[in-house]
Amino acid sequence: MACAVGGCAGCVVETVTTQGPAMKRVCVDGPVFDALQVASLK
Repeated sequence: MACAVGGCAGCVVETVTTQGPAMKRVCVDGPVFDALQVASLK
């Protein structure tokens, strides 16, 4: 992670929420996520 404060968005991962897809920052919203919520790579 480049900045570790959420400013650069270099650590963003796509997640699945009840409202639809969402981009989460690992350094601010994580680093632990429910594995079922992390969008798989296609």
